Amino acid sequence: MQRLLLALLLVAPAALSAQDNPNYDPDYDGDGCYSVADILGLLPLFGSCAPFSCGDSLLLDNYWYVTTLVGDQCWFAENLRTTVYANGDLIPAGLTDGEWTSTTSGASAVYGEGSVDCYQVPEDNDACDEAWSLEAFGRLYNWYAVDDARSLCPPDWHVPTDDEWTELENYVSDQCLDGDGAMVLKSTSGWAWSGSGNGTDELGFSALPGGFRDGGTNYYGFWNVHYEGYWWSSTQSGGSAWRRILFTGTSIERSLRGKRWGYSVRCLKDVE
Repeated sequence: MQRLLLALLLVAPAALSAQDNPNYDPDYDGDGCYSVADILGLLPLFGSCAPFSCGDSLLLDNYWYVTTLVGDQCWFAENLRTTVYANGDLIPAGLTDGEWTSTTSGASAVYGEGSVDCYQVPEDNDACDEAWSLEAFGRLYNWYAVDDARSLCPPDWHVPTDDEWTELENYVSDQCLDGDGAMVLKSTSGWAWSGSGNGTDELGFSALPGGFRDGGTNYYGFWNVHYEGYWWSSTQSGGSAWRRILFTGTSIERSLRGKRWGYSVRCLKDVE
């Protein structure tokens, strides 16, 4: 009976694992036979994965994101840059101005990508260079990508609602932290007019001035990098959606904008 149980413990996992992992070898200790020693060798591997704790890094689309706790909310501490939805489907990118301003499907862009119009301040290390701006600011997404059921954020995370953005603002205000709410959330470098542009980043949120891609309402192209940061919420109102803006000054603005505009995205941990 004991031998039968041992055989089941070894052979059943081997049969299951062989389907998913052709390199699986139940002879864990490599002594040429299957025994209790193989099972004992495997036991330490179980339970070795520690649960996520806010402040840990999180892997998505081959990139490790920093996270930060703000009150009861756990946020990405940098802008999203994924090229795929959570299910692995590609997010369309490289759109021309005409394609960008006419699509009603999800799309993403890197600042300066696919446009003849790209605004930058002279001292910004060439934000219209796609490789540089991707590394510095992440990607921009239209709201159709935010609203896609395939999700921009990893499992157990989501693009924050308008109310969840408001909760962040209220927490900053309630804590009476030094400086205005915008200054507390903004990164300590990267903003134009360093005397008033850069923030204190007391909460590790590290908001960056990634600018925007115009949705075709007024003009085309990419604008306001290093001067303003824009972030989508997942909450719509009619043909528009709510956004947040941080300026080189100290204010946080909440307003509506058309869904074809390209803004930065942050992910927020689901409430357990």
